[in-house]
Amino acid sequence: MQPRIAIVGAGIAGLCAALAFAQRGCRVDVAEFSNSLDEVGAGMQLSPNVTRLLGSLGTGRELSRVMVEPSNLSLLSGLDLRALNAIPVERIAAARWNGPYGVVHRADLQGLLADAAKMQPAIRLFLGKRITAETEDMLVDQLTELTGDPPDMVIGADGVWSTIRKFAPGASPATFSGTIAWRGLLEPDIFADIADQDNVNAFLAPHTHLVTYPLGHRGHINAVAVTPGKIKDRDWDNVGDTSVLLDHFNGWSDALRNALASTSWRYWPLFEVRHTCFVAGRRTVLIGDAAHAMTPHAAQGAAMAIEDACALAACYEAVGGNARDTISRFDALRTPRVARVRKRSDFNKFAYHAGGFVRLARNAVLAVRSGESLASDLDWLYGYDATDLSHPT
Repeated sequence: MQPRIAIVGAGIAGLCAALAFAQRGCRVDVAEFSNSLDEVGAGMQLSPNVTRLLGSLGTGRELSRVMVEPSNLSLLSGLDLRALNAIPVERIAAARWNGPYGVVHRADLQGLLADAAKMQPAIRLFLGKRITAETEDMLVDQLTELTGDPPDMVIGADGVWSTIRKFAPGASPATFSGTIAWRGLLEPDIFADIADQDNVNAFLAPHTHLVTYPLGHRGHINAVAVTPGKIKDRDWDNVGDTSVLLDHFNGWSDALRNALASTSWRYWPLFEVRHTCFVAGRRTVLIGDAAHAMTPHAAQGAAMAIEDACALAACYEAVGGNARDTISRFDALRTPRVARVRKRSDFNKFAYHAGGFVRLARNAVLAVRSGESLASDLDWLYGYDATDLSHPT
């Protein structure tokens, strides 16, 4: 009998999981709260550890049409635009990490994943379906009623505000990180005299940083500013007050400040799930932000979700389709990996936002290292194969 997998959530994690399990002969039902898979979100970076996986899911050709491969990952001073160092990712990524480094709009990635899922006969999408279960048994009953068949395994891919995580043993709630992500789209001509538009540019200064990169066919420069901030309740995805944003950029380059003032902004308070929790029951597992939402300082939030999806399917195949054994092996494999990536994200925040002596020391270290030397620090991250179950973290 064809194994049956139920997935809650049709975001990037859920759709990748659906494709990965369908490739392995499973029938997959995906329940999504939204009535349609609309274009949402902003730009995102796709490092080689996940561009390889996306290619293995059959989306490589479509991804290449919407993804831009930046020339460099550049670190610059936000105060005076001085170049601190750069990793030549376009030149070295394929040879060093066996895959390209790209940037893409989140909606383009979700769209091509959704199209691939709709073309796969083994996958059914159920849109506009709210899952309200308070226990694993209730969850299985709701999904059985929805799909007509009891699932052999349930995957919770329902994001940082996961309903399923609420009944996972030992799970912690999402908590505010103390930082805000401001997202906007800059016109290329405004940015032309600031830095190379073809790069991923990280502008660093005390207490805040700004990342920019091109969005290819969309014709804009994606900009994400990460600043300290406070919130009321979730305060999720709001129109941003540009004057408030600019207050965080006092002392920065006038050219950068003028560019930031020229566009409109939305802000997302950054919530995280510091205590990683994959196991949500006997046959229920969490992946992506539902399991381990993290801040974006290593640009690995979506990457960890994609790795989770592909690793889970590989574990399922390796143990012969037993849900309990799959979840146990997956948990043992992914927990140390996510912990190491989270540690790197925390380190990047410290380094990016450094001030005083620490900032001077950081700049001095960057000045004497080559781009290839910096790249070697990322081998463990970008060279990782999530489907190799013997791979170290």
